[in-house]
Amino acid sequence: MTPTRALAFADLEAGLWGVAWIPPVDGPVPVAVGAGQDAAVLTATLQGIDPAEKWRLAGDGLELVFSPSAPPVGAEGAPGVAGFDQLCQTGGRITIAGGEREVASVGWRSARNGTPELDRIESFREVSAWFDATDGLALVALRPRGARGQEADLVAASVFEPDGTHPVADPRLSTTYTAAGLPVRAGLELWIDQEPAEDSDAEDDPGQFPRRASAEALGAGVDWEVGGFAVHGAPLRWHSQGRDGAGAYLLGRRL
Repeated sequence: MTPTRALAFADLEAGLWGVAWIPPVDGPVPVAVGAGQDAAVLTATLQGIDPAEKWRLAGDGLELVFSPSAPPVGAEGAPGVAGFDQLCQTGGRITIAGGEREVASVGWRSARNGTPELDRIESFREVSAWFDATDGLALVALRPRGARGQEADLVAASVFEPDGTHPVADPRLSTTYTAAGLPVRAGLELWIDQEPAEDSDAEDDPGQFPRRASAEALGAGVDWEVGGFAVHGAPLRWHSQGRDGAGAYLLGRRL
């Protein structure tokens, strides 16, 4: 079975960004891209599933390659939310507002091949953040059909750090929405399991610490429909541990 995949890239200094959510459907899919004040939804086909290979996204006005820059990280959290997240180097070109722009930035990709069937999901949120090619965060939250609030969400997260990866025991996402229901701010609190140091006192070492990050959306984002969902995508500026980074927010609601 083809997994549900997602991709994002952003170069905040150049004002370039792009994001896509790709369910297991046949044929080309929408890809949202932006350059400065301009944004558009293009159509492209994605080739690539394995974390060891380059993924290629190609279509009219768009040709991008997502090359792995760090090992894949298995999403940790709710049982049944399987798959991986991975930081990438993104290169290629997009054509928007009549002009071609070169893309060379850090990005992110994910594959979810063990999640519940999409017809059982009412909404999803995929949040990604990166501070360089080996340091970043990602979270997926799936809301089952019939659920009344976020308490029923299936949530899993991944943490990338230069010194290795860490399992997330308790991933949390908070979002501030506009009156129209679009995300404008996001916060992550990822409680990470940590083995106590050999010379530590177990009573003084709780074995967990949080990785926190906050972000604001840059612009209004873009809306499109695919696979039975209305999807909204927007680039984010992230802040964590004294560093600024980029990322994206994907929000999908069943049509």
